[in-house]
Amino acid sequence: MQTPHLSSDCAECSRTAYYVRHDPETDGIKLEAGERFTIPAGFIQLSLEPSGRGKLFRPGVPFLLKQFFLNQHPKSKEEVEDLLKSLEAEADAILKASPLLKDLDLEKDSDAQTGWVRIRDKTDSREFHAASLGSFAKVLETALETNDTQLAAWAAYMAGTCRGLTIVTEPLFEQTLWRGYLANDVVYEAISAASRTPAEAEAMKKLAPLFQRLDEMTLHAWVECKLPIGPRIGVKNLPEELLSALAKWHLSSFHRQREDALRAKADSRATSEMRLKWLSFGLAIPTVIIAVLKYAGGG
Repeated sequence: MQTPHLSSDCAECSRTAYYVRHDPETDGIKLEAGERFTIPAGFIQLSLEPSGRGKLFRPGVPFLLKQFFLNQHPKSKEEVEDLLKSLEAEADAILKASPLLKDLDLEKDSDAQTGWVRIRDKTDSREFHAASLGSFAKVLETALETNDTQLAAWAAYMAGTCRGLTIVTEPLFEQTLWRGYLANDVVYEAISAASRTPAEAEAMKKLAPLFQRLDEMTLHAWVECKLPIGPRIGVKNLPEELLSALAKWHLSSFHRQREDALRAKADSRATSEMRLKWLSFGLAIPTVIIAVLKYAGGG
């Protein structure tokens, strides 16, 4: 059976029976003495897909992100060679599945050249990051063979950066980030819409700088203790529900600002490194990328 089920051995013939018995009270599976409960391998699947079988609670999000980013990390230096092959295969899979390249036979030099022309200016695309990932993996492989430690360090950094970019530009991942941003935006709009008078809306706008001056710890304490916020900031004419919602929105903005700052710093550093090194490498990297595209077609 491909779904969670029960099993037990027949006392007369010793054959194993597989079945499901629903508990009408809990709507789950009812387990009785002598029975075994089995969850088939692969049944529980965690992803960002809302329609998936696994549902994430907030503590599960860091776990899932670790699986995205660290599932291939080598446990020893002897495994680096296998890691490079895995990274190249990962890049190949993305390129082969790309709608931008589906009409090309990347095994041919001419089509590989055409593929590179199509993606070279789309520097924010997943395809560009995948091609770069495969290229830097090959550069790293060469650097290790020639004992060029500086080249190896740079290529390893860039390969890791490019792999991270292929993860966050995966359509479902990117949509989830965007939905989260929109959800925060909707919360703020709902606060404004909940204002019963234009005077309330204007008062809330004037309160924004006050909340922005508060530190995260203070806002968190106010929100969690669920005591009236109005007396703490000297506001008497706005409903407490509106003040509480406004405090929650500003509290969430601390988290957004941290993420935006980290993302901007990483993007800026990666972009600077990419431009610098590509200029110094001249045509070397595009040539390697074309080789990656060609390899993807025949891999």
